[in-house]
Amino acid sequence: MGVLEMKDICKSFDSLKVLKGIDLEVKKGEVVAIIGPSGGGKSTLLRCATTLEHIDSGSIVIAGETLVKTSSSGLTQYTDKKTLQDIRGKFGLVFQNFNLFPHFSVRRNITESLVHVHKKSRDEADAICDALLEKFDLTSKADAYPCNLSGGQQQRVSIARALAVNPEILFFDEPTSALDPELTSGVLKVIRELAKEKMTMVIVTHEMSFARDVADKIVFMDGGVIVEQGADVISNPHNERTREFLSKF
Repeated sequence: MGVLEMKDICKSFDSLKVLKGIDLEVKKGEVVAIIGPSGGGKSTLLRCATTLEHIDSGSIVIAGETLVKTSSSGLTQYTDKKTLQDIRGKFGLVFQNFNLFPHFSVRRNITESLVHVHKKSRDEADAICDALLEKFDLTSKADAYPCNLSGGQQQRVSIARALAVNPEILFFDEPTSALDPELTSGVLKVIRELAKEKMTMVIVTHEMSFARDVADKIVFMDGGVIVEQGADVISNPHNERTREFLSKF
């Protein structure tokens, strides 16, 4: 069983069908990169997997627990509140615009949910935070506020915050889209290191060379469907639409 199993996922916004029956499985230790044109449904798929959007139909299982399923009669039902909280503790999400709390220090951004949601002691939370800050070369920034950090540093703090809960799977929604090329390389280096450590990850990205080099599986989405997926989608695309998209890079 995969860490993430999404089956026949459909999602519409009013009359616009954004996801049209998506099937996606992510195995433990696997890095999956999702590529494709803007408006193809990539970020919506991630938002559905992380409970930021509710699906219209289909099923989602995360780390063996069912988040949502649709019955044979067509009724789509999400799990109970306690199970939902448990599932949310099994994944981390890194946004493209960092989403740090501006009035919290770096330390508090990382430890706040550990203490108040995951019920860690303050000492435990600080120890986890210190280890992550050292890992990402941010120890000197523990007491700084987001406004005093570069974009690359803010994104590394965001990744540290997501890792602090020891998730089964990490989701990244275009983690470098708000950064200039110099800062982008630092964030991609962090993600490469996580891949070497066999962290299970799903990454929506426009960085084609990064996706090709790091991902075990590449998923090309367009028009709300998966056009093709596999290990060699970028180096050897089989679908004409995929080839057309990649020719622009």
